[in-house]
Amino acid sequence: MALRLSVKARVTAWFTALMLLVTAAALGFIVALGGTMLEGIAKANLSRAVQVNAGAVEYYRDERSEKFELDDDFSPNIFGSRCAVYTGEGRLLTGVMPDGLGAGEPFAAGPPRLVSGGGQRFYICDLPISGGALWVRGVTTAEEAEVFFSSMARLSFVILPVLVLIGAAGGYFIVRRAFRPIDRMIAAADAINEGSDLSARIGLPPKDDEIHRIAAAFDRMLARLEASFESEKQFASDASHELRTPTAVILAQCAALEKEGLTEKDYKKGISAIDRQAQKMSRLISRLLNITRLEQGTVKAQFERADLSELASVVCREMSSVHPDAELSSEIEPEIYAELDVALMSRLIENLVENAFKYGGGKVRVTLRREDGNIKLAVIDDGAGIPPEELPKIWQRFYRSDKSRSSGGLGLGLSLVKQIAGLHNARVIAESEPGKGSVFTLTMAER
Repeated sequence: MALRLSVKARVTAWFTALMLLVTAAALGFIVALGGTMLEGIAKANLSRAVQVNAGAVEYYRDERSEKFELDDDFSPNIFGSRCAVYTGEGRLLTGVMPDGLGAGEPFAAGPPRLVSGGGQRFYICDLPISGGALWVRGVTTAEEAEVFFSSMARLSFVILPVLVLIGAAGGYFIVRRAFRPIDRMIAAADAINEGSDLSARIGLPPKDDEIHRIAAAFDRMLARLEASFESEKQFASDASHELRTPTAVILAQCAALEKEGLTEKDYKKGISAIDRQAQKMSRLISRLLNITRLEQGTVKAQFERADLSELASVVCREMSSVHPDAELSSEIEPEIYAELDVALMSRLIENLVENAFKYGGGKVRVTLRREDGNIKLAVIDDGAGIPPEELPKIWQRFYRSDKSRSSGGLGLGLSLVKQIAGLHNARVIAESEPGKGSVFTLTMAER
């Protein structure tokens, strides 16, 4: 079975291997460069020592004899090198050579060269005088470079593991910190999976890196899922609550119609009651579906630049025909254009006017005007008004107060108004004073 490592382990292993490679290459480069430098310095000092001492040797020759003289500048030990003077036949005239090296090594003019003798390695440099009558030979040991190589090799065996361990520990620390948000994401997902708690969030502080952006996206996804889940729960709860009464009425009427001895009038009355409750259920389900679809975003608004003045006028005419016994007046400023979904905005105005008819005193006024760069649509009624403590609650689904919501409405119209206003980036507020009616105002930017 293949060993499966975590992402953190793989990244740490890769980082450690890279550190090992880089450190080994760096140490190898240092060793090679250091050895080359030491070798170059040793050869340069050797050449310099031979040249200096060659300048301090004077050679004389006549028909009967030959001789040489050394100036005071001649030094057999200079610049870390040993120097000696030989005749062309290899006879040592002055100076001392290391054991194993002497005239046995042939003279050769040129740059320093590496030779072995007496179990050691040396650099030798020869310089001829008077055409080879005398030779100045310089010798220096190659041991310094070799000692450097061996010291660095031993040091590398100590430094390399330490650097690798430090690199591995540092890499693991960095990877662990970098992956900590992912661990929190996993913990949040596990908590949701185990406890079905969609309110859990990762909650990382905002930062502009990939993992923090993933965490923020994860939180947004959870918020959307929670909203969707709560919306479904709310829909099921609301539907079951509101459908209970009409369902009970329909079942009761069906049971009553099954009895014997009923007249035709009784049947018509029972069927009429069933029809009313079924119509109510149909309207309720339609409204609930509309609200839920808007909340979940499954219904997309189709925005277009439209004449809001004309739309409001058309809705007012239609609502007047539906409620001929009520008094509806309007003050609509002409040619007010806005970016809106015509169908949804029409429904919003209809709901506000319908709400005013149901809970007003019989007189409703609709106004539309421009004000301070905004468009304001107001629906005003002369009803009993809404108590101040109940104003924040009227936007909730199925909310109906004992006084102002007693006319048999579903309690969904204003909730739908709130949803449609939000889609248009608009704000809708209610102002009311008990006994003096209510004013519902929609405010949206003029674009």
